[in-house]
Amino acid sequence: MSPRTSEQNEKIRIERIGQIQRAAMEVYVEKGLLASEIGDIAKKAGIARGLVYYYYKDKMDLYRELFSLYLDAASVFIRNQLTKEGEPFERLKNYTMFYLDMAYKQPVLSKFYGKMEKDLEIVFSSEKDSISEKYIQPSHDYLLRAFENAIENGHLKSYDPKLMVNLYWGALNGVLDLFADGYIAAEEMEEKKNEVVELIFEGLK
Repeated sequence: MSPRTSEQNEKIRIERIGQIQRAAMEVYVEKGLLASEIGDIAKKAGIARGLVYYYYKDKMDLYRELFSLYLDAASVFIRNQLTKEGEPFERLKNYTMFYLDMAYKQPVLSKFYGKMEKDLEIVFSSEKDSISEKYIQPSHDYLLRAFENAIENGHLKSYDPKLMVNLYWGALNGVLDLFADGYIAAEEMEEKKNEVVELIFEGLK
């Protein structure tokens, strides 16, 4: 058997890292950050514990990379979704629909995002402020501007937009776990998504 090429080795490396990261996400959602261990992640991934250590120095090294990866993806999505052309109010509704869809179709990912922000200080420690400045604050600002624009266009009442954003985010997070936990039957999904959007925005219009 001929030795693997560098391209084949790189493909294996990428696949293995993805396998480890998916397992780490599932373990994190199931057990939380502090209770998650490398052994749990290796078992979930179906690989040897030592192989996880081959790619990552320790648990926090793994979760720093995983958090950074998904913070970056979320940041790009939020910017694109909330700044694209079109009515601000429609952008907000579509943005809400996306999160409801994700909670239903990708419950582990939805719960991962829900838990992640609470653990940023532990995972990034002294880097927390720079992480917040790079990812969290800009995302909040995009959402705030979308609400401000919707108010200016007359689609939402002229309330304090910062209060509206906090009320909106609290209401949305309040139902995401219900969707992620299978509370909504498949045949009711579209109807329930529309109900949630109406309930969230009705008091703000």
